[in-house]
Amino acid sequence: VYAIESGERERHVARLGEEAQTIASAIERRGDAASAYLQAGAALFVTRDDLSREAFAGFVDSLRLESDYFGAEGIGWARALAPADAPAFKQEIIAAGTTRFSITPEPPAGAARIVPVTFLHPATERNRRALGYDMYSEPVRRAAMDEAERSVRPTASGRIVLVQEGRSKAPGFLIYMPVYDSTNPGRSLRGFIYSPFNAADFLS
Repeated sequence: VYAIESGERERHVARLGEEAQTIASAIERRGDAASAYLQAGAALFVTRDDLSREAFAGFVDSLRLESDYFGAEGIGWARALAPADAPAFKQEIIAAGTTRFSITPEPPAGAARIVPVTFLHPATERNRRALGYDMYSEPVRRAAMDEAERSVRPTASGRIVLVQEGRSKAPGFLIYMPVYDSTNPGRSLRGFIYSPFNAADFLS
């Protein structure tokens, strides 16, 4: 009886191990796919001095994200700015056709950088909630952006609640890819192309 029960336990553990490996591999593949999209977006920004909202939307549409980009709210662009440049940046975005754009929260005194959400496509009602949000103001997001800038590779944040969730506390995360100014021989950060993810949808 002991031998039978021991053998059954070993088979059960082996099955669990196989299932865990399958799930881990699927998550890794999904993360790799997200990173590849963001790297493609970063390459687009490197080759263009400026990119309109319409051109960015066209690029994201061409990726056909609905086919294998599960759990993602879309792809966004967030420009890195000095706080002193915020008023001019706001006017630039409004002049380009985005109404009621504002940067939130207000940069604290002594802040060296802000990274407001500039574009986020597709332009759903949920995604419109995030426009203008300074992601660098929040510690978990800021840590991921700093690491992405340091490593020059796609970097996932820790657990956060997306601005898109409104009053919901559903967990999420973001993946950031830094974009640099190709005309500057030094490494001058232009901003981040990124994707926000609902964690439950991504994992399911």
